[in-house]
Amino acid sequence: MNATPTNMTTLLLSEEQTMLADSARKWVARHGAPTSSEAGDAERWRSMAELGWLALPLPEALGGLGGSTVDLCTLAEALGQAAQPTPWVAAAVLGAGLLAQAAPEAVAAEWAPLLAEGHRCVAFAAFEPGAHRVLSPQLTTAQRTAGGWQLHGSKALVLGGPADAWLLLARLHDRHDELGYFLLPRSAPGLRVESGRLVDGQPVCTLQLQGVQLHGALRTGPAEDLLAMADTAQARATLAHGAELVGAMAQALQLTLDYLKTRRQFGKPIAANQVVQHRLVDLHVQIEEARAITRAAAAVFDGATLPLRRRWCAAAAACVAQAAHHQWEEVLQLHGAIAMTQEHDIGRYIKRLAVGRQLHGDAHGHLARLADLSLPNTD
Repeated sequence: MNATPTNMTTLLLSEEQTMLADSARKWVARHGAPTSSEAGDAERWRSMAELGWLALPLPEALGGLGGSTVDLCTLAEALGQAAQPTPWVAAAVLGAGLLAQAAPEAVAAEWAPLLAEGHRCVAFAAFEPGAHRVLSPQLTTAQRTAGGWQLHGSKALVLGGPADAWLLLARLHDRHDELGYFLLPRSAPGLRVESGRLVDGQPVCTLQLQGVQLHGALRTGPAEDLLAMADTAQARATLAHGAELVGAMAQALQLTLDYLKTRRQFGKPIAANQVVQHRLVDLHVQIEEARAITRAAAAVFDGATLPLRRRWCAAAAACVAQAAHHQWEEVLQLHGAIAMTQEHDIGRYIKRLAVGRQLHGDAHGHLARLADLSLPNTD
């Protein structure tokens, strides 16, 4: 694959990807109703496993489907139309995808079928409290013991919520220039889990590690190498999250248009107002821009170098975050007070856009990162 898209065909979906999107949209129509029950979340997860969507991010060598980043973003965009709290991006794309890379072959082979079939769920505990989305651990440490490893520290805003196990990075106590990947089961002694949900219903948790005992590490090595692996997995998840937001924005705009066509003011539908029409067109154009750059970044991702991946991801994430922020404001204003009620469907989309515009970093942060990656260092 070329390092950069060279023509419009790179932004178009293949026949298989179009079929994947169509099947996902049909699934959303059947399973898209919101629910806050654990039973409902578990049923959705089993349904996703049956359709092969949990196997899609896993490599073929482990029995997965080996989906490309474009495949993942295609599915994410269709799922985003439901604005569900199901953590497919956090658990299947990021958690399972990183485990497949970081774990030894025997461990990955053991976990992959369980993850693909929906019997287990793993999440990546990426960030420490107050770390401002810095992947490199500073306070989470791992010390060698006679029986293996002892871990201390904490992880905050763990997307995917109360999983069966968490993948995390820790700084080696005896070698500060090295890190380790560890797989932390829910039953690990010394682990305290505080579960919660974001305002849009997505499950999250905080991990407190107080002398957690583990028999072994998944991988240890130079910090630069292990962080590059985490950075790539996080970037792919950020693109998938962006595609999910594009789907949510498109559905929110459709709900808004339907509402404005039926809501009357001064004897005519609100949608007949030319100023309102211009605002709706602006929203549509912004969604298409966000969709285009997300697909372009996804098309580049799998065949690009790490610096190029980082630049494309930052550019796409900044565009999506800006669009989500604007859509959130406009959709809320165009609906008025009804948008704040629990009864109207638009409410959950407003919540999803409000959270999503900064869940993987806000527009300002992504633009600053893009500038750092693109401009020469003059120091």
